[in-house]
Amino acid sequence: MKPDRPDRRGSYRMGRIDYIVPTWNSESTLALTLSSIRKYGRPNRVIVVDKHSTDRTTVIAKNYGCDIISSDKSLGAARRLGAREARTDLIAFVDSDVELLPGWEEVLRACADRRYPDAGVIGALYNDDYLRPATAPVSLLGGNGAFGCSVTRRRCVLACTPLDSLSSGEDALYAEFLAEKNLRWYILPVYVNHHRELGNITDTLRWRWLGAGLRRRRGFRASICKSVLGGAVIGLRMNGLDISYRENLTLRLNYFIGYMLPGRYFEIDRGEKRS
Repeated sequence: MKPDRPDRRGSYRMGRIDYIVPTWNSESTLALTLSSIRKYGRPNRVIVVDKHSTDRTTVIAKNYGCDIISSDKSLGAARRLGAREARTDLIAFVDSDVELLPGWEEVLRACADRRYPDAGVIGALYNDDYLRPATAPVSLLGGNGAFGCSVTRRRCVLACTPLDSLSSGEDALYAEFLAEKNLRWYILPVYVNHHRELGNITDTLRWRWLGAGLRRRRGFRASICKSVLGGAVIGLRMNGLDISYRENLTLRLNYFIGYMLPGRYFEIDRGEKRS
């Protein structure tokens, strides 16, 4: 990523950047997200791309001075729509159930200096073990972290038109797109709070959603079924998570259910009440 100009002491300082926050009935967590961006994110503007929420999502966004765009398209399309409206070369994606913490400033510093010249994305980690916790920066070529706590190039998002078709797994597709350009996804040992439980996003639903995204992205393949179910039987831990055999079995089976029923689990309305 291209650094900002050095200050008088020769160190690089991050300029203000535009933030993009996709929303869909996100009132339970949005204020946490927006207040944390204001506190730690050095925002130039905050662009909320809302999927016709029926709760107080847009009221909260207006109270925080956000620019609001309405769209009924996919999550990936919402990300690209926000990128089109952005005015800064670097843009940040922060999902509506994510709360930035003080460590986010390290992500901004990493974007401002020359330490990762081949970076397509520099991001943080969710605090709920979606990925194996890192003690050093992770460099992935074709692999990905979470789109919902990342900084990337605006022009790359705009060029990745296949994002428009995805509401799950769009981060994996974007990582593959970047890899074709020899750009890497860097994950720093920096955490953000992921408040999905406040919006009724259970582990069961989350992994079914991810499985549905894989189906939309890869289509149906017997080899994928064999890999997911075989890993469940032999105890191959999903994403290297430090979980028990039973927990891994449950996780993989829910991932498989989402893979087999993408029409049901591809979209997540965070405000929907579930039994």
